[in-house]
Amino acid sequence: MPFSRISIVGLGEAGYEMHMPALAKMRGVELVGACDVDAARRQRVKEKWNPPLFDNYEAMLDQTRPDVLIVATPPDSHAQVCLNAIERRIDIICEKPFVSTLAEADEVMIAASSAGKQIALNHEFREMPIFRALLDSAGPASGEEVFFAQVWQNTDVAPWTEPGWRGQMQRRTLHEAGVHLIDYIIALFGEKPIAAWASMSAGGVFESGADALSVVSLEFTRGRIAQVLQNRLCKGETQYFEVRADTRTSSYRASFGGRARVTAGLYRSTSPHLRIEYGISGLAWREQGNARKLLARNPSDPRVVATQYVLEKSLAAFANRSKPPASAQDGRDALEVIEACYSAVATGRRTRIGQLDSASPRESVASAAVS
Repeated sequence: MPFSRISIVGLGEAGYEMHMPALAKMRGVELVGACDVDAARRQRVKEKWNPPLFDNYEAMLDQTRPDVLIVATPPDSHAQVCLNAIERRIDIICEKPFVSTLAEADEVMIAASSAGKQIALNHEFREMPIFRALLDSAGPASGEEVFFAQVWQNTDVAPWTEPGWRGQMQRRTLHEAGVHLIDYIIALFGEKPIAAWASMSAGGVFESGADALSVVSLEFTRGRIAQVLQNRLCKGETQYFEVRADTRTSSYRASFGGRARVTAGLYRSTSPHLRIEYGISGLAWREQGNARKLLARNPSDPRVVATQYVLEKSLAAFANRSKPPASAQDGRDALEVIEACYSAVATGRRTRIGQLDSASPRESVASAAVS
């Protein structure tokens, strides 16, 4: 990988907990600047890594002249930050969600194309070992074909209790945390769905109708179907990212989070079993009847490792002008699907993907009748 000068704007959760540790593990890169408006965030970065620090990202870009800017600010700032970087002829690695509206996505993508610059997104779950194993085993390049998939998330984190910008996105559960799930489904099927149906609710516990509960059905070509479920009011075991993908030959599973379990006996079968499962941060396996084959385990720091893989692959793509592991178009596709889901909630109807006007603000869709 060619040597790259990198700056980062946004030293909150994604910047501090994922990008900074990932950059520290990488060779062939120089962190020439790190920026945040919050002095306390700058101070903790100084104490741990001591890069050149700034409180204004435009001044940082002008002074450090990086090859690549990592954008880890809140989503509603992404479009303007990206446009300012593109104006300075800088390639971009942006956190997700990419931008807030389809119109913003189109504006940023057109600007990047005109300037000959590239945009990659940190959809790190695509590169996390357990989820990468499913893509490699059952995804578009595997020779298999997924005809049905389920992706689900059960957490006890009500949208209205989250701090900062996340708590202000009262009807954005699918847009923020759910973008991981939607993007992964698109990658698994190898195409954007053709239609969506969705139902969302606050579970009867919050008057504003925040989408704490989301049930989404996505239709793909050749009669293939996916289901996405989010329950942010679950008092049971946390399941942040769970996947089942069915092909004609096998059923594939990935489960994010630590587990250590020994089971023996009969379980939905007439054949006894003895099974030992251990994964410090998650497992992936293939099922054929009662038989299981381990595909991958996550390392202890899976999001940092996955972010490192995204950064390395994206920088290599920038160098040879090839497609990064997750592109701006991928981010736009996920946003378009999410828009269609909110439209389906508002209208109570199955919504064709691609029928929404890219100039229409997301607020008009998402703020509609979420019960």
